[in-house]
Amino acid sequence: MDYQEYLSNPLSLRYVDILANEIYTHPADFEQIFQLIFKLDEKFKWRAAWACQKISEKHPEWFNENHFFALKSLVLSTSNGGLLRGCLSILNNITFPNPLPVDLLNACYDWMISPKYPIAVQAISMKLIFKFCVLEPELKQEFISYLENMDTSCLSAGMIAVSRNTLKLLNK
Repeated sequence: MDYQEYLSNPLSLRYVDILANEIYTHPADFEQIFQLIFKLDEKFKWRAAWACQKISEKHPEWFNENHFFALKSLVLSTSNGGLLRGCLSILNNITFPNPLPVDLLNACYDWMISPKYPIAVQAISMKLIFKFCVLEPELKQEFISYLENMDTSCLSAGMIAVSRNTLKLLNK
């Protein structure tokens, strides 16, 4: 399959699932689709990220440390909300390297509270910070305090629910 050509067509969930299934049956092509996140123009990068997000849900082990750092660099530099959401979702599904990337943690805090980012980016950022806390328990109390004292007046109902659920998980 010509993945670049496939991604040039408008995608729906059904077409992304078809593409992900193609990669599941041809795992050797995974690297090819992953690299399209970085090689195509902005319009198509998020489509490749969406496909890789699906792949990361089923096969997170296919993503190595090099993939992690490439995605981290991209999320720290992109202004495209769809691409940011897709790449953050992938990062949420895969293994973090050690030591943990503090620049990504700081960026997640910024994305989580900034109304200029889509709600999905804000929510995934909160989930990533939670993942940081699981990996580094000394971050947990600071995050709990942050969530308890966060001004929710500018948050959507969805973000308030994610915040409340995250607090419940942190307090277990």
